[in-house]
Amino acid sequence: MDYLSHNIAINLKRIRKAKAMSLDVVAEQTGVSKSMLAQIEKGTANPSLGVLGKITSGMRITFQELIAAPP
Repeated sequence: MDYLSHNIAINLKRIRKAKAMSLDVVAEQTGVSKSMLAQIEKGTANPSLGVLGKITSGMRITFQELIAAPP
């Protein structure tokens, strides 16, 4: 897993939990399947920019928040 996929995996899970959102809720709000979201959080999927765009839009976060080095 490259550093960018690693950052996205950690940040997506951290942000989702901070907002108290389940994978089901995130899937509904973003239009990205629950299985794809789970794979992204595990670092096993390589999401396209389109998928990342749907996630940032649906979760109301910035792209930078998703790809930044985790705190």
